[in-house]
Order: sequence, then C-alpha cells, then structure tokens
Amino acid sequence: AAPLNSKAAAAASPGAAVTVGRRPFSASTSTSSTRRYPAAVITAKAEREVSNRARLRQEVANPFAVVRLWGSAAFSAQAGVASLVAMSRLAASIANAPGADTVQQSAQTLGIDLACLGVLAGIFLRERSQEGKRLQKFEREEALSQLVVELPSGRRAQLQDIQGFARLVIVSAGSSELATAVKAAEEWRTELSERAVIVVPVTQGSATTGNPEEGETIDWVSWRGEKLTDNEKPFLVKPVRDEEWQRWLGEQKEEANVDQDAMVWISLRKDGRVRSSGKGSPNWQRFAQTIPVDKGAWGGFLDGMDGRV
Repeated sequence: AAPLNSKAAAAASPGAAVTVGRRPFSASTSTSSTRRYPAAVITAKAEREVSNRARLRQEVANPFAVVRLWGSAAFSAQAGVASLVAMSRLAASIANAPGADTVQQSAQTLGIDLACLGVLAGIFLRERSQEGKRLQKFEREEALSQLVVELPSGRRAQLQDIQGFARLVIVSAGSSELATAVKAAEEWRTELSERAVIVVPVTQGSATTGNPEEGETIDWVSWRGEKLTDNEKPFLVKPVRDEEWQRWLGEQKEEANVDQDAMVWISLRKDGRVRSSGKGSPNWQRFAQTIPVDKGAWGGFLDGMDGRV
C-alpha cells in the first residue's frame, strides 16, 4: 500500500499536523514528522488540483473528444462560408447575371451547404454539451475525494488517500435511519469486509444525541474503541466537517432532482468513480453477493465490471 500523500492530507485539514509516510489505516498516531500549511494557500491549491485532475481524467476517458469538438467547429465554419457563397450565387442566378448558374443548380448547392452546416453544427453543440457534463461529473468525483473522514484510531484522511484500498459506500439519512442502515450492514460485515467495503454514514442536518441501543444514533464511542492492525481496514469511518459532506450531497440531490430530505446512498469503486447510487437504504446483501473478494493475486481485478450495485 502506498503511503499517505502529506500535501493532500494537509489540504483536507487546514492547519492540522499531518503524519508523513504512514499507511492509510495504520493505528499509529505519531507526529514525529509534520508539516503545516496556511489555510488560504491550502484552499486555493486544493481547488486548482481538483480542476486539473478532473480535466486530466476527462482527457484520458475521452481521448478524441477534443478532436471531435474542434474538428466539427472548423468544418462548421467552412460550411458556413460555403453557404454564404452559395447564397450570393443563388441571388445572381435569380437576377439572371451573366455567367451565373441556373436557379435550380444554385438552389441545390445552397441546400447541400446548409445541410452540411446543420449536421456539423449539431455535432459541435452535442460535443460541447457532453464535454461540460463529463467535466462536471469528474469535478464532483474529485471534490468528493477531498472530503475528510476520521479512522477509529483518531487519524484523519481524505477519501483519495483510502480510495485505492477500499470500496466506499456513502449513506446519508437522518440519525435514526442511518443507525438502522449501519446495523443492517453489520449483519454482512464479514462478507463486506472481505470485499474491502467501508461504510461512510453522513447524518442529514444537525447530529442529535440518543441511546444507541434504541437505534436512534450510531454508537461512535464503541466505534472509537476498535483496535485495528496495520493491514486491517475499518468497517466504518466517521465523516469530518459534516457541513462539507452535506453540501456535496445536497448538490448531487439537486442535480438528480431528489428531495433534500431523502435517504440516499452512493457506492464508489476503488478508483473513486461512482459505481451506482440510489434512494433508501443500501441492499447490503447485493453488495456482498456481487462485488468481487478483495484477496489474493486477482483481488479487485473485476472492480471495473461489478457495476450492478
């Protein structure tokens, strides 16, 4: 496993000390080697990195998109010029100018040029629209990777620091519904842990206190007492700075025309891409049955093809 990216972790927690060269799930909390960055510098740098990474991912995912976009734009311009020339020739034909083509020939030429212009302009507008949508999708995923979670050991990390090691499932709901969903996931904990699934419960609105035994809230006190080895992954991580998580989820709900109070879940692949999402509580049994086991030489090999949940 690769060590934590110290600059990325610093961007996640402005002004906080970041341990350099530690494993993402290490239980060690030593701060023998730390760096501190000004909050303003971190915020601006993080925003630039998100935008740059999103554009790079877009280019990798669609290597010929730029060619189609600007190629269709150039050909559209040529078709537009040809249409103007054809219009002038048609006017000359109608006026019976010397040496002019017949009206029928000029009209046919103009029709062909206008048809080409319409097709090429349509391709250009479609590519431009798709480019914007693809970029927004990648920017949302990159922004998600910047959000911070806390491990049972007390260490904090950005999602991008653990995405290569785990398949995250984000669940957002009220306190009671969230605790019920986590309790349901615990029933499949062994199977889900074998598949490197980590649950990220995000409480909608302000977190409330309650009796964990009554299923009203998640028992974070017992969670913090979990002891993990260096290679063991936690089953549950705690979101840090809830308002940032709620803002990101709110934007996704608005994009999908989902009610802001609705319970939703989002499943991520190991590379941080969104595998799937839905309303209500996740079907943990389907996760356990369809996601490949994260063990052995081929562990996670089918992660790009397990898109059913």
